[in-house]
Amino acid sequence: MKRILLYGRLIDPLKEEPLENGALLIEDSRIVYAGPADGCPQTDAVIYSCPPDGSILPGFIDVHTHLSGEENAGSFADGRMFGDQLIGGVYQLGLLLDAGFTGLRDMSEAGLYLSRGVERGAIRGPRIVPGGKVLSITSGHVDGNPEMTPEYFNSYSHTSMLCDGPDGCVRAVREQFRMGAKFIKICATGGVSSPTDRVDDVQFSPEELRAIVEEAKRHHTYVCAHCTGYEGAYQALLAGVSCIEHGVMLTQREIDLMAENGAFLVSTLWISLGVAGLPGLPDWMREKAQLCAEANKKTIAMARKAGIRIALGTDFSNSPNTPYLENGREFEAMVRAGMTPMESIRAGTINAAAVMGMENSLGSLTPGKLADVVIVDGNPLSDIFCLTHADHVKLVIKDGKVEKNTL
Repeated sequence: MKRILLYGRLIDPLKEEPLENGALLIEDSRIVYAGPADGCPQTDAVIYSCPPDGSILPGFIDVHTHLSGEENAGSFADGRMFGDQLIGGVYQLGLLLDAGFTGLRDMSEAGLYLSRGVERGAIRGPRIVPGGKVLSITSGHVDGNPEMTPEYFNSYSHTSMLCDGPDGCVRAVREQFRMGAKFIKICATGGVSSPTDRVDDVQFSPEELRAIVEEAKRHHTYVCAHCTGYEGAYQALLAGVSCIEHGVMLTQREIDLMAENGAFLVSTLWISLGVAGLPGLPDWMREKAQLCAEANKKTIAMARKAGIRIALGTDFSNSPNTPYLENGREFEAMVRAGMTPMESIRAGTINAAAVMGMENSLGSLTPGKLADVVIVDGNPLSDIFCLTHADHVKLVIKDGKVEKNTL
């Protein structure tokens, strides 16, 4: 039996206050003790101690990533070969693990394959819950190549699929499940990065939305929805969508329905608050982005007041503007948007684990749960920036195995 013993400040999202002078004992892949150091069972173990003012937390979870692999795909065919992108994705998963992220939800075809590689132990990276291609109507948010026919677009894109009409939507959902998807993501509204729609466009019809949600339920899973504008979000919630991504411009009507349905809100605040200032954006994208920042802060305030569970999502894809070594920027963005540091930690641990469908096995320092644990070099309750870059993450343990150690 392999044992690992960690000493230092314990920050458990299920508790209101940190535990100074704590200890966490791991046996094989499970946490068996988390509490005061002087009450820890004495046993032979490999010991790691926090750096001065360091902290022990559950592994971080990002429930809105895009494992495109494009930034590492190389120059051949301008990096468009999917096999090259998969190899890039393998490399990028290691970056996420180094940044303390031991779990993620992916929205792309790449995640289907990469998740199986991680599960088999062939790839070093976070555990992945894959959603397959993002579904959109023709002319919708992910229809970024209007010069192509919809049929050619669907054969070309490894990140998204266009579908229209209830029958076409059901077929698209079944194709994702056929490939191994564990949930379905749709675009219920327009978005900032798409050239053919407005951010407040309503996309799928009520009939299409119901067909998608009902098909997902038949596969014992759920639908999450990209929502920038409010009316499309409302229609999605009426149809039974259980997780709202972004939720930039929600009104009290949508917030009340989310609270009634127990729906989650996935944050992506770093993008929302800062995208208008990113370099290299076309004018049409910058104009749409400027609408988002203040509206999203209002959504977060309403969601907190209503008791809606907020989960951490970054929308990062390891582009120059969204590097995976800095996915932890989202913790800081949530604090800028009015959340407390502990609320942001809950969003990136226990709440995100619930979105992953793994709340009973991940997301807190609870004995019996899987040993996904990180040590950072500061106290995020007083300095949230110690979660924002891989350089601050000194130890990463996943499934009881040390994946990174710079202590």
